Amino acid sequence: MGSLAGKTMVEKLTEKQGIQFYRLKSDKFNTTRVDIFFVDDLEKERASGNAILPSILKRGCGKYPSITELERKLEELYGADVGGGTLKKGEAHLIGFRMSHISDRYTFNNTRLFDECCNLLMCILESPLTEDNGFKKSVFTKERDNLINYIRSRINNKIHFSLYRCIEEMCHGEPFAIPEEGTEEDALLLTPQNTFAQYKEMIQSYPAYVYISGEVDDTSIQNFIDNFLKAGRGDIKSIKTPDVKKEISEVKRVEEGMEVNQGKLCLGFRTQIDPCSPDYYPLVVYNGILGGDTHSKLFQNVREKASLAYYAQSVLEKYKGLMIVMSGIEAENRQKAEEIILKQVEDMRKGNITKDEIDATKKSLETGMKAMQDSQGAIVDFFLSQHLTNCADDFESTAEKFRQVTIDDVVRVAQNIQLDAVYFLKPKNFKEGIA
Repeated sequence: MGSLAGKTMVEKLTEKQGIQFYRLKSDKFNTTRVDIFFVDDLEKERASGNAILPSILKRGCGKYPSITELERKLEELYGADVGGGTLKKGEAHLIGFRMSHISDRYTFNNTRLFDECCNLLMCILESPLTEDNGFKKSVFTKERDNLINYIRSRINNKIHFSLYRCIEEMCHGEPFAIPEEGTEEDALLLTPQNTFAQYKEMIQSYPAYVYISGEVDDTSIQNFIDNFLKAGRGDIKSIKTPDVKKEISEVKRVEEGMEVNQGKLCLGFRTQIDPCSPDYYPLVVYNGILGGDTHSKLFQNVREKASLAYYAQSVLEKYKGLMIVMSGIEAENRQKAEEIILKQVEDMRKGNITKDEIDATKKSLETGMKAMQDSQGAIVDFFLSQHLTNCADDFESTAEKFRQVTIDDVVRVAQNIQLDAVYFLKPKNFKEGIA
């Protein structure tokens, strides 16, 4: 790989009351941005409550008590943007909030937008709309309905649905099986009062990461840190570390029928590799060779040569040590497709990997690392991932570790890969042997 152009760096500013503050340095962007992530354990009874919080808080705050007033204020701030959402990384549940605005050098008379935008962000975080010791009922009800509708709509994207079901079956009894938005059953148990209580827990006790990127002067940053969550914090929650090691005694096999034209076949594997292990880098290269791009074994052998799949790819879940192979196939080709997929896995275990395959994968990873640095959001996500797993590598050292991976390294990690579950979403009336 060639060297990465334009160094992107992170600097830890301080840590107070369980909140870590970082400054991201890159000269590529004309926007200033603040990202805040509160971290909770992923738990069934808390997932829906965490998931709904950003949606409720974005609906208004003490100073701007309606979405209209809030949007008007954002327009005054040169079209500033406030957003948020939840995601899971391994068995950690992250509640994120984001504020972005154009750099002060593009404003009239160099208006200092950062201070005003941060005040607005703090209003949203610290002064939500409340009544009767809970969130404002009309706002809460609307957002709970939206959350339930979203949970119900997951089934509409059959690729994502089959991936979710494969993980749910493979990780049954483990927190990773819980979807980041929770379930409809748990969302229906939410009330304005119990959700507000969970919000207060988030503000007072969830550990948090804050990232500031773009052009901001040191005084404004220090002022933001000094005034962040002025109400104070209590005992900071300790987040569990997921266990990536699991011995497989028997492969789970699950088939479900649904109104679909095309079958979805997912194979779930345990990699047994921790995200901060030296073996993580060969694992990423392994995944790229197996199913990461058009040069991969899955694409070439399952899709192109055998013409069995509309798509065939593999994805890693680094925090939990999982790899999922996903493919879209005609239902009658299910057995043959599975055999060819497993043959590619076995070939890699035996060392049947070419120099062209590893070179193409490294080139693809290099391109991906460069592209990541063209997005403020992707840069934030990269460093958040590193901090969550206590990994010290930045973009350059990560790229260097990918460069150093050999075919022998890939073959070594291939020995760890174990099939855990096979999930097949098939047309409703399909029976094996009948087209």
